[in-house]
Amino acid sequence: MRMLNKEEMSIILQRPDCLTCLPMIATLPNGRSVIIDRMTDLQLTETYCMIQEAAQHNDGYGIDEFLTEADFRNEIVGSDCFAITCKSSGEMLAGFILAISKFYRGAAGVVDPFIIVKRSERNQKLGQFAFQKAVDFSKKLGYMGMYVDTFSNNVAIQRILEKLGGFTKVGMLPLGGRLNNGRLIGSVIYYKDLTDDGLNVT
Repeated sequence: MRMLNKEEMSIILQRPDCLTCLPMIATLPNGRSVIIDRMTDLQLTETYCMIQEAAQHNDGYGIDEFLTEADFRNEIVGSDCFAITCKSSGEMLAGFILAISKFYRGAAGVVDPFIIVKRSERNQKLGQFAFQKAVDFSKKLGYMGMYVDTFSNNVAIQRILEKLGGFTKVGMLPLGGRLNNGRLIGSVIYYKDLTDDGLNVT
């Protein structure tokens, strides 16, 4: 299991308790009422299963990205994990995880979100809703920027980023992951400044 370094642990311990509004009730674009709250242990397992299902269908996750649930949990050590559940049924519809970005070589000042929507709940703008909440919560948690890396064939996420605005395409990786059919695919990297005054990034 990967241990957090001293800088990462220091940042986590110094984060302001700014999400005291949780659990939060919100309304989806289709009028459905949902509850957003920190994930339970059981919901983390459900998130892993949703990611595996997405990988089987080549929907944004590599087939060998997380071989086991232990690998997944190790990857998100120190992350803030949130579930979006149906208010009436309690069913988990989507989740977003705010992980410390590996693209930033310093203390945990940049976030790398994991967004997952249950397959049966897609095409309801739930992904865009989850992404907007990920941006909002990242700002409240004091992150100064957000990196998003997505497979080059993941048109849905790229459209969401365009709709949300403020994301700049900053690069590409020729080898981003492996699809279910064994084909290797590249990744597109986006960045969004989360500071109020804007950073001069060169």
